[in-house]
Amino acid sequence: MTNARQLDELLAAAGEAGRTLPPPAETAEVHRRLVAQIRLRLPGAERAAAAAEVRSRDWYRHLQVVDDARAALEAKGEEPDLRVGPLAAALRVGELARHLRKLAAYPADGEVRP
Repeated sequence: MTNARQLDELLAAAGEAGRTLPPPAETAEVHRRLVAQIRLRLPGAERAAAAAEVRSRDWYRHLQVVDDARAALEAKGEEPDLRVGPLAAALRVGELARHLRKLAAYPADGEVRP
């Protein structure tokens, strides 16, 4: 389970990759952790969408987060390709981080919010 501080550190590491452009091997672990967190939090967003009144603003908002996260996992969720350049690896990590920021509002399975 990841607490808020660990989640913030992961998002900061993804942002730092976009500024420093480290070799893809260095961004690979951040990539894996982002994908794992997205997969952990996606069911919470799906539950929120299912609980919202159909066609309400909340329902559409939750569905947008779910659809965007699924699309990101489909496009960028595979194992990172270490043959790509640093910019491509950093962009991929940045895109995943953007979706995780939206999913951070939803608890991961088993996570208790205060």
